[in-house]
Order: sequence, then C-alpha cells, then structure tokens
Amino acid sequence: MLRIQVCVLTVITIFILIESLGAREVTLRFGEFNLTVKELSSNLDEIFKVKDYRNIDKSLNGLQVGNLELEVKRVALAVDASMATLRESKDYDFLITHHGIFWSKSEKIVSGMYERVKWLIDNDLALYCVHLPMDAHSVYSHSKVFSDFLGFHSPIPFANYKGFNLGIISIAGFNFSEILKRIETHNKHVLYYKKFKEYVEKVAIVSGSGYSFFEEALEHGVDLFITGDTSHQIYPLAEEYGVNLIFAGHYFTETFGLIKLMEYFKIQKELEVNFILKDTNL
Repeated sequence: MLRIQVCVLTVITIFILIESLGAREVTLRFGEFNLTVKELSSNLDEIFKVKDYRNIDKSLNGLQVGNLELEVKRVALAVDASMATLRESKDYDFLITHHGIFWSKSEKIVSGMYERVKWLIDNDLALYCVHLPMDAHSVYSHSKVFSDFLGFHSPIPFANYKGFNLGIISIAGFNFSEILKRIETHNKHVLYYKKFKEYVEKVAIVSGSGYSFFEEALEHGVDLFITGDTSHQIYPLAEEYGVNLIFAGHYFTETFGLIKLMEYFKIQKELEVNFILKDTNL
C-alpha cells in the first residue's frame, strides 16, 4: 500500500486537495529491481522535459544534489528547499521542490547555501527541482490543477513566457463570493479586489508571481484574474476593464502541481511519499 504522510495549510486541507484532484494513471519506466536516484531523476526529466528549459528558466531544473546510486524508498515533496524543509526531510531519500537552491550557473556555495548543500550531502538526501517545467506542464501545472480544484472547466493555456504557457483561461460559472469562499476555506491569507460583477464566466489563473500576464488575460475578456503575489500596478487596468482580482498567495498556489505529482508514485507499492508543509503565509 502506498503510504502518504502529510503535515498539518492543515492535514485536512491537504487530504481534501488530494481527494479533489482525482486519480490519473501515469506510466513509468523504472529499473527491474531497486529504484535509484539516477532512475527516478531520469524519469522526472523525461516527464517534465527539463532539457527544453535549459536556456529559458533561471532555475537549475532536474537533480541539483544527489548520490546517483542511492536507493530511493522514501520521497518528500515541498514548495521550497529551505533549511526548515531539509531538516524535516532528513529521513527521506529524495526531495522534490518547486524552488530549488541553485538559480544561476555560477552560484557560490557559501553561508546559507553551504549549509543546505552540506546538509543534503551529510544526510544522503537527493534534491530535485522542477520550476518552469512544472508551471507549463499539461498535467502538473499548478494553474491547471488549481483550476480543476476550483471546479472550473474548458481550460486553455495562456501566459506565454518564451514559448511556454504558464497559466490557464477557464470557464468558471460561479459567483465571485463562491470562488473566494472555496479558496479561503483552505488558505486564510487571501487578498482580493472586488468591485465589478458578481457572476464569473471566464477566469484567468497564473500561479505564483503571475501578475505580469494580466494584460494578456484582458485580451481573453476575463471577469476574474487569480494569481499568487499581489501587485498594485495592475489595479488601474483592472479598474478600467472591470476585472476583479484574487491574490491567493504565492506559496498556496504553488502547492497544487506538487500534490498532483504524488500520483506519480502510486504504483510503487513500497514507496512512501510525504508532502512537507512549510506555509510562508505569502
């Protein structure tokens, strides 16, 4: 049996998210015997096509630190590779994060960076990062999974960044108050701007720091724009075009793809998977 351990957003919230996102079969190619860091990294590289983002993403996607021959029995997933997350992952073999520790090709390993790299090595913990490749993925995109979770339908990709779409335009069919309540049930740290019509027909979602795609969303005639980070600079356009705004939190909006990714491991009968919650309230 797959054992999923989840930290207390809340324990109930994470289980509700997992249940709401539904099941999906994923075909994997693992080694005949034990699953190693090298094999798991290779499979993730293929699923997320990390090579396609090599000259596009500032993040170093893929395996950032790890012993390639180490056997993987326990996998943890988290938004950030913070020191607090690493400490909680001490007893795991493989940690997957949306935000890794290397963001440039020439980053110095000193101070806090040194401490994190040393911790990973000392504890035989492999670190795998998937940033833009997750944002733009057809299945594991935070924006896409968040849209599904909110009950929206007919999603189409948008928010073009160097040829990759990081967001979703969906049909909502709910009142603004209903959408806001659904989000606030799972995340209390929500800001919003509500001045226009209550009924939301079309909505744009870009997880994380997606406010720079607001003008592109306007071209689609949306009634509501949802992203993670707040930005006062889009207020004048929202006022001019009559679009309501929800800033649901950078951290919260970037948990969805990772939770969906837990399905990736469900065919591994003895593999333990844990989502490590370190909510920043931001």
